[in-house]
Amino acid sequence: MRVLVTGAGGGIGRAIAVRLAGDARARGEEAAFALVDLRPGGALEETAEAMKGAGGSVSSFAGNLADPAVPGRLVEQAVEAMGGLDVLVSNAGVNAPGRLKDLPLEDWDRVFAVNTRPTWLMAKAAYPHLKASRGVVVSIASMSGMQPHTGLGAYSASKAALIILTKQIAQEWAADGIRANSVSPGFVESPMTADLYADPAVRSSREAYVPLGRIAQPDDIAAVVAFLVGPDARYVTGQNILTDGGLCDSILDKTPGRPSAGPKA
Repeated sequence: MRVLVTGAGGGIGRAIAVRLAGDARARGEEAAFALVDLRPGGALEETAEAMKGAGGSVSSFAGNLADPAVPGRLVEQAVEAMGGLDVLVSNAGVNAPGRLKDLPLEDWDRVFAVNTRPTWLMAKAAYPHLKASRGVVVSIASMSGMQPHTGLGAYSASKAALIILTKQIAQEWAADGIRANSVSPGFVESPMTADLYADPAVRSSREAYVPLGRIAQPDDIAAVVAFLVGPDARYVTGQNILTDGGLCDSILDKTPGRPSAGPKA
């Protein structure tokens, strides 16, 4: 199994790389990984260290995915290092909070340039290699791409576009044996949100909103990616799997004055 993971320097990306490496070893597969992040060294080295016990080879590459020349180059480097490609996991993302009426154009463009466009450019560059391997594309979207989120207009729109882009890839490339699916996490505790969840009041109030009663860990998202990449999902394509602990579907349960089951007999 030859895997390229973007945003692999920590959080969900690191958890995905570690989980897929472990799964490959458990299946007795020879694995090779190309880890991508904005900057070399440091965080990428820590991810590679975390993967050591699973065996296989690990290569690291750095680049700014907002530069349209970079995604294709990273795919080329990964393919050269691994001798091909079986799995593309597009995980890197950024946010630019702000209401639409106040959001600067450059923030909108930057969010789409990182959260949406690189998946298309990487998949495009990877197409012949994924066709040869009958490979898999997995995009990490967000529950905010399924529901409007006030103050996250650019982020929500970029993730909604990513979900549809992934479905488009699935439809256009199904005849080539390529599967494509997305995962939409809910509340996740990661390096990006660590400061938020360090506040006990914020943590407890958010946990109270989630029907499963806890904030997701990166491993929870990695487990869903592992399913989509693995053999048990061989007939699954064009799907977006909401991974939010039941949060988005629970809104009516939080509405004041909801109906009761009626009087008991």
